[in-house]
Amino acid sequence: MRILLVEENARDAEILARAVAKQRYQVDWACDSEAAWDRVSTLDYDLILLELRLPKLDGIDLCKRLRAHNYRMPILLLTVCSDLESI
Repeated sequence: MRILLVEENARDAEILARAVAKQRYQVDWACDSEAAWDRVSTLDYDLILLELRLPKLDGIDLCKRLRAHNYRMPILLLTVCSDLESI
C-alpha cells in the first residue's frame, strides 16, 4: 500500500511516516498542497493523509480540488487543532 503524507512540519511528518512505515506501508511525503498535487498527478496512492492547515492551499481546498478532478481514493484529513472552532 502506498500512502501520501501531506504535512508542512517536517518533524511531525517524519514521526508519522516512521509509524506508518513500521506497518510496512510505503510513505511519500509532500510538504504543501502544490507538491501533493504534483505527486498525485504522477503516482497512484491507496490513501492520502492530509493535514488541514497547509501553506498556499489548505487541506480542505486540496481535497475539493482532488475530488473535482475525479480522484476517488480515500483521503484522511488530519489536524493538530484541539477544537473545531480553530479549523
